[in-house]
Amino acid sequence: MAVYTKLSASIIESLLSAYDIGGLNDFQEIGAGIENTNYFVSTQVMTSTQNTVAREWVLTIFENVDRGQLPYFCQLTEHLFKEGFDVPAPVRSKTDNYTFTYADKVGLIVPKLQGISVESPQKEECASVGAYLSSMHLCMKSFTLTRSLERDLEWAERQGDLLKSKVSDAERQLIEVALGRYRSYQPRLLLCPQGTVHGDLFKDNVLFNNGKISGVFDFYHACDATLLFDLAVIANDWTFENGNYDQQKLEALTLAYQAVRPWTDMEHTMWFACLELAALRFWLSRLTSMHLPGYQQQPVSGDTLKDPDEMKVILLSLIKNDF
Repeated sequence: MAVYTKLSASIIESLLSAYDIGGLNDFQEIGAGIENTNYFVSTQVMTSTQNTVAREWVLTIFENVDRGQLPYFCQLTEHLFKEGFDVPAPVRSKTDNYTFTYADKVGLIVPKLQGISVESPQKEECASVGAYLSSMHLCMKSFTLTRSLERDLEWAERQGDLLKSKVSDAERQLIEVALGRYRSYQPRLLLCPQGTVHGDLFKDNVLFNNGKISGVFDFYHACDATLLFDLAVIANDWTFENGNYDQQKLEALTLAYQAVRPWTDMEHTMWFACLELAALRFWLSRLTSMHLPGYQQQPVSGDTLKDPDEMKVILLSLIKNDF
């Protein structure tokens, strides 16, 4: 979708020289980036028997992430990797640094995960990601760093005000209704279990190989929040089809999650509110990307936008059914 910072072979070779991961063999732009620039990079490493082995990496340059927050993301993925989760923990440089600097921007290198994302997941994939997420939530209970939720109620209200003159009358009314509902259920959301969440588990951030999850990545929205919100993001992207939730897929997702970490009574009560909140937050963020200049830089190639209407349809459906 987007690349913001163009890199040449010589520049990548220079960046690789700070690491013990071999010399540059090949590189390719990754078209799936929305907020950051990403490249696939392959290197050749000399073994002890003087044979060369090819290895694959992802090189990321951050365009919209506060560099002061990068240690949080790096240590989170490192924590999960050490506990056996297939996540892209950063490669440390020869001087034991997580990140490098290029053109006043910060970047890092992580191993390339194997597998492909599933465009139309079936109930088996939904169950797999539900169980995986629940196990990840339990693992992250021992992660000691914290990061505040950025897309909270104040953020939603602020974006709503900024968007009033940019959207249709019907959309403006929907924003006002949804924000009012958010204000009303917010106190009960905080009574649900809180912890570290991924925050962005759309289908394109999960890889499968031979029917099993082989990688979860893009942790740059991770923060402290209502755990059930994480599952709601998945439900809206993985199980909502043709204007309705596929009940078999939704049930497979939620039951697999609860088999690992059972819900509290309050979570059962607030499940539909979490679905609504997930739709609202991503609808507002996509409208912001579309209508408010300066939110994202202009890419040098590709497109950064995702369709806001996908989230609006879900939000309208949930409000119409009025949990």
